Amino acid sequence: MVRVPTEKRYEEHIERELNSLLDDGLQFHSKVHQRDDSWYDKNLCVVGDEFIEFLKETQKETYDKLHKKYGENTDKNILSRLNKEIDSKGLIHVLRKGFNDVHGGNIKTLYFQSNSTLNEKYRKDKYLKNKFLLVRQLHYSIKNENSIDMGLFLNGIPIVTMELKNQLTGQNIKHAENQYRYDRSPKEKLFNFERCLVHFGVDNDNVSMTTKLSGPKTRFLPYNKGIPNPDTGGYKSEYLWKEIITPGSLADIVENFAHVSEEEEKIFNKESQKIEIKKSKVLILGMAF
Repeated sequence: MVRVPTEKRYEEHIERELNSLLDDGLQFHSKVHQRDDSWYDKNLCVVGDEFIEFLKETQKETYDKLHKKYGENTDKNILSRLNKEIDSKGLIHVLRKGFNDVHGGNIKTLYFQSNSTLNEKYRKDKYLKNKFLLVRQLHYSIKNENSIDMGLFLNGIPIVTMELKNQLTGQNIKHAENQYRYDRSPKEKLFNFERCLVHFGVDNDNVSMTTKLSGPKTRFLPYNKGIPNPDTGGYKSEYLWKEIITPGSLADIVENFAHVSEEEEKIFNKESQKIEIKKSKVLILGMAF
């Protein structure tokens, strides 16, 4: 029987590849799977159970202090606070600096790898307790049943979304980009600016990326290793899941390669007959290879 190429098979391939990499024992506590949507809070844009479990395992004293104050509402209050902090200060700030609760002090959201060989205990007890989650067909909307091909989370916080196109089905990276432009509303929480680090369009040969969805005006940049990408004997875009979206690499990108800047655009106002300056924030994501 001939196996018909589909996007689903492409998803399955990436899942298998990531699982094989995660089996090396050097990555975070990791889960690569599908499940129903009851666990994902579409309003707060977080996998609450993952974050709370991470908090209990890495900052038990902090969690215990908060539990004494909030009781059965502890988890709800923590996740609500996390949501508000990301909304007000941005994802990069909260991932790097954590956030504060008046009753518990600073709450870390992600631990980075120590560069010191003298601090191996930190690496084992903190860094490796970060949690990585890959979800296929993530239903993200409170308005409809739309889903994204893949979502990647660190400690329950969304970091990456991906739209995949298998060229053997007649679609390519441009179809993935247009899916983001026309079918993924930036009004959805997951697609708000700085609620997710980056959105990738991926086909068998190429990768493109954007850090800001703006409907039809969304701009994608190439995220390739070469022009064209080198032939590896497999998918030419396989460096993405072998080098970039692994747990350790994502943490490294957050710590060292992501930067929020402010851009100015000059626009001529016909009514006032004056040139006005429009300011907007952009998230710049450097290459990690």
